[in-house]
Amino acid sequence: MCGAKTEKQVGGHVPCAEEAWEREGTYREAAGGGEQAEDAGMEQIEDGRQERSRKILDFKQKVDRMLAAKEYDKIKPLLLSDKDVTEHDNDLSMVCYLCTIYEREREAGAATIFDKVSGMDSLLERYTALKFYLRRIDFDVIDDMEMFYQFLSVNQVSSHELLRVMDFSVVHREKVLQAIGGGAAPEDTATAESAAHVAAGPEQTGEADRAADTIADTEDAGRKPVDPGRICFIICTNNDLYAQECIYYINHLTVPDGMQVEILTVEEAKSLTAAYNEAMQCSDAKYKVYLHHDTFIINPDFIGDCVAFFRKYPQAGMLGNVGVEKMPASGVMWDADRYGMLYEQHIYETALLANALPSDLEYLGAEAVDGFLMVTQYDIPWREDLFTGWDFYDCSQSMEFIRAGYQVAVPQMKKPWCVHDCGFINLTCYDDEKKKYIEEYLKDRV
Repeated sequence: MCGAKTEKQVGGHVPCAEEAWEREGTYREAAGGGEQAEDAGMEQIEDGRQERSRKILDFKQKVDRMLAAKEYDKIKPLLLSDKDVTEHDNDLSMVCYLCTIYEREREAGAATIFDKVSGMDSLLERYTALKFYLRRIDFDVIDDMEMFYQFLSVNQVSSHELLRVMDFSVVHREKVLQAIGGGAAPEDTATAESAAHVAAGPEQTGEADRAADTIADTEDAGRKPVDPGRICFIICTNNDLYAQECIYYINHLTVPDGMQVEILTVEEAKSLTAAYNEAMQCSDAKYKVYLHHDTFIINPDFIGDCVAFFRKYPQAGMLGNVGVEKMPASGVMWDADRYGMLYEQHIYETALLANALPSDLEYLGAEAVDGFLMVTQYDIPWREDLFTGWDFYDCSQSMEFIRAGYQVAVPQMKKPWCVHDCGFINLTCYDDEKKKYIEEYLKDRV
């Protein structure tokens, strides 16, 4: 018998998902530069961050004004005039790539994507909704193709836009094209009711029936006995659209007999470690999945695979989708060989990142796993006393499990378990957290 899925909300705020991870080269460049900064230099770095934030806001306001004035040809030159600003904001980066759709539509003499939106926010919402639909088709979790065709019709999505967004977000392009071509687009005379429903984006399953509780509703603030028949998904978010899409994928997972699924969303916390501690105390589930709101689980047997792994290996306290066997003295995970596999979307492409385990290993013992997906079978406090931002919480928690006598594992997998729609990274305060991590866990390796 399948258990019910319930959703709750607890306190806590994290930066948007796009701030999670970045391409290797940019990451290393920024991380290496930070190591050379002394206290006097840190003030200059902070001034630079504030100036960049001001420019980002200025650019967004200018893009909105250009869209309102239909000065579309000025948008791309603006965004390319200061790449340091554009590349440090995922929204601006995405608009820059969406300009290629506008250019193709303009050359074809058709109404352009910019003609169909009211501003930058609606442009990005339109893109995100289309991307989500295409990804659902790609990974066989779309419930109603008719809803997708309605979306295309109501929003007047051109073939240029459809194919370009497919380039950005789809892994199995031919499969998606075949699935789309196998259906028939609806009549343009859709009712106003269905049009309003579709324009809002992909339908979320069961939202109206979900519970919305807060920390204040939790009866027992102390530690509770764990329930081995329950798994809790804990999502940190400040973006409801992404959080609901993350939940959509969770709701499509196979729930083994005797298991129940709980979902907690975390908003407005002072740090990621604080958010996870708070959520951890709210659930008596033995198994907990800590994930970013831009992580979409595509392995339908994810719950059963995780529970079976933990039952077979009780010494394994935590598992991750990607990890390193030994953390380098630099404290940068990317400086070591990372094992595991996933699909990652970095604004303009979705690619397979894979470094499979040797075939004779059922899992790799790791010193750190990547925080976009972390699964535990024991509760160990997150170090909110030490890590007060949004970086190194994952590397720290991995070490805390090892200190407690447990193993951290990257399990053998034949294909990716998830898609990480991570965009580009914001490395604000990264070096400060890295110094804490090295001092706490790696000082004997320096």
